[in-house]
Order: sequence, then C-alpha cells, then structure tokens
Amino acid sequence: MPLGELTARQAAGEDPLVGGQGCITWHSTYETTGAAGARYVLNDGPVGNGQVLAYVTLSSGESTRDFLAFHTLPFSQGLYYTAESGAVGGSVTAWVDHDCTLWLVEAHMAFAVIDQAAMMAAGAPG
Repeated sequence: MPLGELTARQAAGEDPLVGGQGCITWHSTYETTGAAGARYVLNDGPVGNGQVLAYVTLSSGESTRDFLAFHTLPFSQGLYYTAESGAVGGSVTAWVDHDCTLWLVEAHMAFAVIDQAAMMAAGAPG
C-alpha cells in the first residue's frame, strides 16, 4: 500500500492497512521534506493495543528499504501504521490472508526433524 493513499485514521494507527492476518514482506520509505526527521511504527493490531513489528526512524532526507524473508514479520490482528512524527513517503507490502505464524511453527518443527535425522545419520545419540 502506498503511504500517500492512507486515510487520516490509517496514518494515526486507528484503522488497519490490512485487516486480518498475513506478513510484511517489504517496506520502502523516505523522509519527504528533506528538512526534518520522521518516525513511524508498524504494528500487529491498533495503536496502543498492538504488538510492534517495526519501529523506523528516518533522518532528514533519509530513506530505507527492507525486503523481509517470507513469514518473518507475521501479523494476526491486522497491519497498522502509525506516523509518529515528520512526513514519510513510500510503501508497505504484505502477504495477506495467510497464517504466517502457523507456517513458522511448522517450518521450525520440520527443520528440527531434519536436524535430528542428520545427527542420527552421523552417529550422534538420539
């Protein structure tokens, strides 16, 4: 979602960018004035009641972009953005309608089984 298209309630963290569950996959932002710093937060849930997923501070004229491996920043209550100070442009991309947390648990368990099998094949006690 382009940050320039947010409603006032979305920019204040009161309405979600995305309702439901998913994962943040990319965010690319920049301080738009070139004269002052800016700060924003991405939450799982509304401002004041959600879990912080990313807290980003930008210096005057600074930009940032982060590709996040799939499933690494899951949200379940909706993805919320809160502009805390300054002016920010850019976009946030999310994989929506996907239970990223469940995938992380299943993947973790699968890797644990693979690791255990490899240890046993190497002769380590199981």
